[in-house]
Amino acid sequence: MNVTHGYRWTIMWLMTFCLFAHAITFQSIPPILGILVTTFGISYARAGGLMSLYSLPRIFLALPGGVLVDRYGAKRIGSVALLAMALGTTTVSLAGSYWVLGLGRLVAGAGVTVFNVISPMAITSWFHDREIGLSMGVFNTAMPFGTILALNFMGVIALRFGWRTPISITLVSCILALCLFLMLYRKREYERHVNKEKMDLSTTIKKAGLGIWLVGSAWALFNASQITYFTYAPDYFITLGEDITHAGLLASYPMWGAMILSPLVGIMIDKIGKKWLMISVSFGAMAVLYYLMPRFPAHSAMYAISLGVFAALLPPAIFALPAELLPPSVMGLGFGIIGTSVGVGAALGPYVAGSLRDVTGNYMWSFNAMAIFAVLGVLTMLLLDGQKGKAMQHNRG
Repeated sequence: MNVTHGYRWTIMWLMTFCLFAHAITFQSIPPILGILVTTFGISYARAGGLMSLYSLPRIFLALPGGVLVDRYGAKRIGSVALLAMALGTTTVSLAGSYWVLGLGRLVAGAGVTVFNVISPMAITSWFHDREIGLSMGVFNTAMPFGTILALNFMGVIALRFGWRTPISITLVSCILALCLFLMLYRKREYERHVNKEKMDLSTTIKKAGLGIWLVGSAWALFNASQITYFTYAPDYFITLGEDITHAGLLASYPMWGAMILSPLVGIMIDKIGKKWLMISVSFGAMAVLYYLMPRFPAHSAMYAISLGVFAALLPPAIFALPAELLPPSVMGLGFGIIGTSVGVGAALGPYVAGSLRDVTGNYMWSFNAMAIFAVLGVLTMLLLDGQKGKAMQHNRG
């Protein structure tokens, strides 16, 4: 029992590193956005589209990916997914045209889509009976940590060594994640007997219930606003007169709060619950901050730090909810639903905001769009609270 208890932390740190590799790969584009616009002669909307292309496969692959994981196991599917992530990043690093850049981002995004079903599912399976909040809190520090590193260093490295160098650095992290996964991953013993039941897709979706779709919608809206912010914030701060180094630092401020506070939020979840309320407060505060930031730019640093504090409440709570809402036999499908939903938000958000910036010539309406996404997130959580008792009873039944 002690061996099993100790190994659960190995699984958590393994999945945390894999998420970190995804984070710096995903966020390698925003710090060099202006360089890519100049180098390839493209619009801001098309440059932002490289973020959307990375997220687009989630719309189509996350749901079937979750089903495949439930049926064939995380080890086989996860290995292929991480390999695709590495191959796609290699393509980006060698690209000589916008279309090759887009192809590489699409392939890498396809791999990440499937693996992002596996990583929270693996943690849930090892921690579902205790410390789920803490484990998800630690796991969710990887995204802000990777984003902070990307926003603060990738632009500087690109200016000095060329834009391919930061992409190559992310490739090394992808390869290391693949090697560690092959060496260290194993499933918990009880899982060997969980997923033997074969169901068609419609039956499986029905078994998952409505609650997980609401959770997925909330996560989609959160990412629509957050990914849009991190895509354009460095360039936004440059338009205010900041140099590329300070612009990256300002843009990364929201992630500092998320990185520091996520484990504490996880502990709070384990002790007091109320996940839907934490998520609602997070969305409400972020909506106000996104609305104020372009209107009072002198206080941008304060708003960015505040975004980090309130954004930290949401990811651990989102990823802890499926353990309450889903039976183990459809856990992969459930995280696939979350992945599919976030794909819609992450694909639309940067493109919509970039188009608004192209049309208006400034970022005012881009930030308005982020605020609207957050307000819709509050409404989604109110719907979840209205039927959560039924959803959780459905899971127990």
